[in-house]
Amino acid sequence: MASETQVLEQLGLTQTEAKLYLLLVKGGQQKASQLSLASGLQRRTVYDTLQQLEAKGLAGKAEVGGVQTFTPSPPSSILSLLEEKRDSIEKILPSLSRIYESEDKTSVSVMYGVAGMKTVLEDILQLRADYCVYYGQLQIFDYIPRFFQIFNEKRKRLGIHARYMLLDVPQARERSKLIPVADFRFIDPSTLSAGVWWTYADRLILYILQKEPTTIFIKNADLAKTFRKNFDNMFESKTQIYRGDAGMKALFERTLQHKEILFIGGSGQGPKRYTEYFVKYYNPEAKKRGVAWLNVAHRSILKTPAMGQKFHKIRFLPKYFDFNPNVIWIFGDCVANVVWLPEPVSFLVENAHIAKAYMNYFRLLWKIADKR
Repeated sequence: MASETQVLEQLGLTQTEAKLYLLLVKGGQQKASQLSLASGLQRRTVYDTLQQLEAKGLAGKAEVGGVQTFTPSPPSSILSLLEEKRDSIEKILPSLSRIYESEDKTSVSVMYGVAGMKTVLEDILQLRADYCVYYGQLQIFDYIPRFFQIFNEKRKRLGIHARYMLLDVPQARERSKLIPVADFRFIDPSTLSAGVWWTYADRLILYILQKEPTTIFIKNADLAKTFRKNFDNMFESKTQIYRGDAGMKALFERTLQHKEILFIGGSGQGPKRYTEYFVKYYNPEAKKRGVAWLNVAHRSILKTPAMGQKFHKIRFLPKYFDFNPNVIWIFGDCVANVVWLPEPVSFLVENAHIAKAYMNYFRLLWKIADKR
């Protein structure tokens, strides 16, 4: 974290100005001789620097008993420096932007650290451009939480809309609730990556989110158009695939958003394979949220921990039904075809008409199934 002196220098103060201003703030009204002694600077240098601070509105002087003393301006006056810089920059931005935007050639720049992330957010606000984000779990909150919050507040006022496709993990779902004027889709989290891309206007941004983030900024209209089209296709798609244990846990996590989950052909594989996850997390959450499972199950479920779930109502398929690793889940507008292979996989469709048809099918099976 930058020191007070470093922050003041970043705002445009010299090292000597920053040192004397901090001495005034911490020591109150002082004579030049006192400041010279405390700072180790020659008195002439102290006087010259105090004049510079006066010109910037950060210090004042007064006669006390015939002796000239100096006082600091309130620390809030530092903000005026920032506003002056912003005003100056905003005056030249339109002409610079016209030059930059008129250039048709592809430009690529690589920025290291959080400065690159901030540059992209400022660029979105300047262009007032809707944007798309693909992948990740909103790690931007870890790097620039306050800056991102301010960005979203400004974006909301400007009416800039966002769309996100994020990994289906609890962190992403929780953080998504903090982002206004945005739509979200959640995707299979089984394959993790440090890469996240954003696209807006004629820009394509690739973030490599390691300890020190790297921002690759590409300005190319054709490339941005291609990525946006691919994003649109994925975002509007009503089908998803979840793979592996991480994918199955994400799917179970998704069911917690609904009061009732229906299963056709369940055999207790979830509670059996992920016992710790269910005991420590899923079962308590299901109880707290009032979730109910209804399962027309295969009889092999009798030998699994699923039998101990109090929110789980079970009826059975006929005895002559052979075990099948395929299970149908129905919740909300979703129908998931889950295949419990050694590496499980699920094919999920989100469609209200399809979900209603499967619910009717389930109700029929539930009526004729053997009671526990």
